[in-house]
Amino acid sequence: MELNLQEVIAAVGGKCLNPKKLDDTKIKEITTDSRQHLQQSLFIPLKGERFDAHDFIQSVYEKGAVATLTMNEKVQDPRLCTIYVKDTNRALLDLACFYRKKFEIPVVGITGSVGKTSTKEIIAAVLSGKFNVHKTEGNFNNEIGLPLTLFRLRESHKAAVIEMGMNHFGEIHNLSTCALPQVGVITNIGTSHIENLGSREGILKAKLELLDGLATEGLLVVNGDNDLLEGLKDLPIHTVFYGLSEKNDYFAKNIRSEGEYTSADISTPRGQYTICIRALGEHMIYNTLAAIAVAEYYGLTEEEIKIGLSYYTPTKMRMHITVLENEITVIDDTYNASPDSMCAALKVLRDYETSGKRIAVLGDMFEMGKFAPDLHEKVGISASELNIDVLCAVGQLATHIFEGYQKHGGKEAYYYKDKEAFIQDMKNRLQAGDTVLFKASRGMHFEEMLASVGKVK
Repeated sequence: MELNLQEVIAAVGGKCLNPKKLDDTKIKEITTDSRQHLQQSLFIPLKGERFDAHDFIQSVYEKGAVATLTMNEKVQDPRLCTIYVKDTNRALLDLACFYRKKFEIPVVGITGSVGKTSTKEIIAAVLSGKFNVHKTEGNFNNEIGLPLTLFRLRESHKAAVIEMGMNHFGEIHNLSTCALPQVGVITNIGTSHIENLGSREGILKAKLELLDGLATEGLLVVNGDNDLLEGLKDLPIHTVFYGLSEKNDYFAKNIRSEGEYTSADISTPRGQYTICIRALGEHMIYNTLAAIAVAEYYGLTEEEIKIGLSYYTPTKMRMHITVLENEITVIDDTYNASPDSMCAALKVLRDYETSGKRIAVLGDMFEMGKFAPDLHEKVGISASELNIDVLCAVGQLATHIFEGYQKHGGKEAYYYKDKEAFIQDMKNRLQAGDTVLFKASRGMHFEEMLASVGKVK
């Protein structure tokens, strides 16, 4: 990257507090982390409810910074070119948007209640059959992470796939108008963050803020099997639908799994062919259909799409399958959880070939608010209906999963108030040949339980 200081000032609507420091120095990195050592960098001190990075402005010069933004109308370190702005958080988004506009490349923006990251990874893999793709890494999908993702764009990148997360109204608007995608994808409307948004209809409204930054001549790709998305009509942008129903523009049938792979026969406006992906579950075919719709929009051939799909591998803690030395198979889906993703994971467990029992170790799902007891109970009911052999519910809210499973005829169930209680009892529950699914919200830190199950072969 390379920006001059005048460009930065114009992009953020700022004012230089020490004009003598304005020179031909180029900004080569942008950071919000005062601990990073980055040469010729601009430091943007963010402010939140519990922190204020302005306290660290005087420490960044030694780490390579040459300039800083500030909401204080005085220079804290005269060695730094100091640019005053009203709101550094807003300035971060504005500067990222300015930088994004330097790249005339395909940009895909993805949001949805669940499946954002897997869909992002599959789209990036498919597009890599033709382009050098830049993508969101990790959980850099919010009003801080997305700008930092955009700042990592380089001239060598020929496409970008950007994930957009949110838990309040207005956040997707800010992200979309920053990233300015030509193609938008909405994976589904579920119940994640329903505590903050009030209802699934509220979640739909928040997700549709994606349109605010979407190019009017572009494309919106949505899950046509989702009850709230299938009814989207008369949108001010060309829209295509995907799913398992043949009513969709992109649909799949004859889904089958073998080992770690899932294949399906798909139909698109261009024709029909068979695809195979290294991932388990019907929900991954949904994600793949979205990726194919994006790829066809950008002109990829069937061969290029299949080459791209071959590059996809599941990311850590997302349906990651491991066989341990003790012959127990672990399905690690501990990155996060919602009612929809819980049910999708349970279906994978149901369909997975195993010589022993199918055991679901499920924990609390967060940000459900007043809906939490009912939504957790429904997960337990699903586990029973899917004929899961053993349910282990772990956590305060998970007691409702336990109750739902028991009330609806579940075979064998155990409840643990915390991870430690499960770990102590685990050896009595897990046997060679068993397949065990671990899933809960990220804050439950289920990876600690996984580490105690056994060593990888």
